[in-house]
Amino acid sequence: YLINIKLEGSKKSDKNAEISKSELLSIKNKLFKANPDEFPPSSIAYDGESNLFSSVQLPVSKFSVELHRRKYTVSIEFKKNLELTHLWGHPIPEELLHGLNIIIKEDSLRQRIKYGQGLYSRSKDCAFNIGRGITALQGTRQAFASTLNGLVLRVDSSAMPFHKPGPVLQFLEENLRLSFKENTQLSKQQRIAVENALRDLQVTVTHRKTSEKFTIIGLTRLNTVDITFSDDGSGKEVNLVEYYRNRYKIEFKFKKLPCLDLSTKSRMNYVPIELCELAEGQRYPRDGLRKEEEKRMRDMALTAPAKRQEMILKMVSASDGPCRGELARRLGISLVREMTEVRARVLERPSLRLRNLKGQCYRFKNWGRDAQWNPLTNKLLRGQKLENWAILDFSAAPACPKQQQRLQIPAFVQSLVRRCRDLGIQICESPAFVNASAMAALSNYRWLAEELSKAKQSPDGRAVQLLICAMSDRHPGYKSLKLICETELGVVTQCCLSFHANNARKRDRDRYLANLALKINAKIGGTNPRIGGSRFMLIGADVNHPPCWNTASPSIAAVVATLDHPQPHTYTSRVRCQPHRVEQIVRLGEMCSELAAEYARINKARPEKIIYFRDGVGDSQFDMVLNKEVRDLESAVGSDGYSPTITVVVAQKRHHTRLFPKDGAGSTRSGNVPPGTVVDTGIVDPLAFDFYLCSHYGSRGTSKPTHYHVLRDDHGFTSDELQRLVYNLCFTFARCTKPVSLVPPVYYADLVAYRARMYFEGMSDLQSPTASTASASASASSTSASASLDHFVLPKIHEKVDGSVMY
Repeated sequence: YLINIKLEGSKKSDKNAEISKSELLSIKNKLFKANPDEFPPSSIAYDGESNLFSSVQLPVSKFSVELHRRKYTVSIEFKKNLELTHLWGHPIPEELLHGLNIIIKEDSLRQRIKYGQGLYSRSKDCAFNIGRGITALQGTRQAFASTLNGLVLRVDSSAMPFHKPGPVLQFLEENLRLSFKENTQLSKQQRIAVENALRDLQVTVTHRKTSEKFTIIGLTRLNTVDITFSDDGSGKEVNLVEYYRNRYKIEFKFKKLPCLDLSTKSRMNYVPIELCELAEGQRYPRDGLRKEEEKRMRDMALTAPAKRQEMILKMVSASDGPCRGELARRLGISLVREMTEVRARVLERPSLRLRNLKGQCYRFKNWGRDAQWNPLTNKLLRGQKLENWAILDFSAAPACPKQQQRLQIPAFVQSLVRRCRDLGIQICESPAFVNASAMAALSNYRWLAEELSKAKQSPDGRAVQLLICAMSDRHPGYKSLKLICETELGVVTQCCLSFHANNARKRDRDRYLANLALKINAKIGGTNPRIGGSRFMLIGADVNHPPCWNTASPSIAAVVATLDHPQPHTYTSRVRCQPHRVEQIVRLGEMCSELAAEYARINKARPEKIIYFRDGVGDSQFDMVLNKEVRDLESAVGSDGYSPTITVVVAQKRHHTRLFPKDGAGSTRSGNVPPGTVVDTGIVDPLAFDFYLCSHYGSRGTSKPTHYHVLRDDHGFTSDELQRLVYNLCFTFARCTKPVSLVPPVYYADLVAYRARMYFEGMSDLQSPTASTASASASASSTSASASLDHFVLPKIHEKVDGSVMY
């Protein structure tokens, strides 16, 4: 059935008529509770939006429901019967799978906290305090899928940070380290901090018996003791403190604090803070977590395979787990609470072209269990010359001198030069100059631009090949630094953190500097390891969307492509803005046409064979990729009888499938499946060409395979051929000495899209130089919303650094 809920008397264009998902659920619940015979709760499942799935017939009619002084019209409309017999055929209708996914969560939704696709337990055993009023909850993500083995439920464990429910004052004490006493008043800075911490959060009130949730829009200008309002009955001015004393018999302890402003467009509502409690189920933004909190979240999420397997089985078997509701029982749906067993293969590792310590080119095949080549006993295939490099030291004046380190310049230079030379990079023994700056420069665009402009060439007038920028900590000004250097000055930069570069543990310091050296060589045009030729132009594409709270900023599409033939290791890129949260790459053909022209210029011939790797799309968007994006690519690239053959592969990381070695057989030291593990039976789509590949070595946590779907194949690949090609490419990611978890063309596309997002935010910061990071990002949306966002022009990458931004 379709269920449609509307505010009575409202129009579609009326923003005040928008109904949140929590309100939709409350309205539905009130209707069902008032009419239990017509809407038996144990026979109906609701998807939280517009669909009802029922095992009994429901009345097709309209109903009126009043909630929180507003009247709503609820209409029920029959849509279709879903036959469970279709579960034994292929393909299973999407509507039937959607209905089953709702039904199996029916009981869990009543007992757990739902956020996005996750269901998080309220149990104290699954809650972990990570500080500052933030609690991390464990839960599951689950979905049905049709496979060769039949219908399966994919389940994975998940962890999410939430605001700790409870008194608002208690949250502020923990989150902002404030202390509240009877006569406490907030300073101007404290008011700003409190408003930023609470804005848009939902609260319940303790002075009335109501479950209604109110949204905080800010603080009142006056303190509680000074607030008066006009009484609706008498028209007299009434003091707020007196009103609560007479009406609710409440005496306030914190009269000199402001009230929370919970007003709506139709009604003013000021409530003293001490009467408000944060509602449960409100996610805490991950980008607001501090280092130690991020570490606690990672430690919680990165569980060893055996423990994760145990957690999943425990959650599936719990009383609030899947298929525990009455409706599932009525329909005869039950779950076998054992993991599916499948056969897997481990692909042979490729031979890499490297150089030995004598500088001789050879094929490296001596792989260890972790699938890593050792940078201490091997050199890069082509170490580039680095004759003119320099250091701009922002760490010379740290923001917090007692907590942050200055870069130890002489030791750093000596160690970096040694590591670069060990890898075959022909680096000059000392930098052309070392300029001391300050971390504060990263917060001032003009100051930063002046510092970088002075550092773009050496005293003898030669352009700097590489500028190393040392920082004492991560800083939002990093995006402005990259914007200036990569779009204005044409300077290749490598940032480093002083506390890593100064690490007293030689082994950790050497590993860090070796990784820096790998990135440096790739950025200045050198060649890290190579594999054998593949005779294809590889294209990778991804779309970067703005954060969920940003409702206007454009999405950014990035496309990268290989230029060298027949060994695809040199990439170039193109980026474009497009409408907000649109996943289809609107100007793919235009970008691919430019990339194909660049390929033809270098190779004196246009690419005959193309493999298009696409990231970030779900199963329901496969038709969009094939019928819109690929057609756009073909029409833009093809001309004069030229029509390259194309293979289209979608790479998915956002799925719920994990692979565990049976009885630990063949597992790595960390208990994971070994690199190169591929599964193409049992749990794959019965009507498609797809496979799971775990290409990387998981040293911490449980490895997550990438799910590759082949949507079109003009080249007639066998499963083995394509799996081997993808796996071999994973060894060529320039930043690593190990294979990565995602095929490099889409990995690079993701990095380029993220870099373009930084350019966009850096330009927005220019228009709001005093804004905080959060408000600057928000101003990005409002600033660019006034211009046509889908045609917003990102700054062009300077030709001197084009091709290095992804490293």
